[in-house]
Amino acid sequence: MSPRHASTRDRLLDTGMRLARGAGLRALTVRGVCEAAGANTGSFVYHFATRDAFVAELIERWYAPLMSGLTATVDSGAAPRARLRALVLQLAGWAAANSRFITTLVLDAAAGEAAAQRFLRSLAGRHPPLILRVLREGQQAGELRAADPLHQLLFLMSALALPILLTDRIAASGLAPRVLAATMRRFARDRASIEERLDWALAGLSREARDAHRH
Repeated sequence: MSPRHASTRDRLLDTGMRLARGAGLRALTVRGVCEAAGANTGSFVYHFATRDAFVAELIERWYAPLMSGLTATVDSGAAPRARLRALVLQLAGWAAANSRFITTLVLDAAAGEAAAQRFLRSLAGRHPPLILRVLREGQQAGELRAADPLHQLLFLMSALALPILLTDRIAASGLAPRVLAATMRRFARDRASIEERLDWALAGLSREARDAHRH
């Protein structure tokens, strides 16, 4: 593929993501993306063939850096608990940086956007197994209490990522007083607060906490 073609492809994808972040995937049209990118529809068809294929690649391009980073952390060779902490911080940071688009992606899938639906259905085989693997390794190493790893994953995500997404929606909806919504959103997204919640959660999952509870 020539540099000109590669440049056009990247420009279309960059433009598509910018438009999707603003108005959602459902609002993307071939003509609209092409006009905003300064490309013709023939180039779009050449590179992506269909709108659905374009949206699917857009989502994969957005998600790939997260998966790559998490995989590198899992394979880093650090102790399981240290890797678990790093994994959850990476995921929470990504959720904070992409909270609006994540919510939009879910809403678009619920409204029938096929590429978004396929992506969400595929998530069970993507980053969750990486975290589950480290949870199991932590249990085997005696660093974490024995329990269903999926239940532990749910606990961690409810403490870290879920508040980020929920407080964004609460702030956007206007259902809570503005000062309260802003404070909740700050606690949910602030790096130091995220790390504090994670340390609380990891303390609860530790073998020492289990042993203390037994006594």
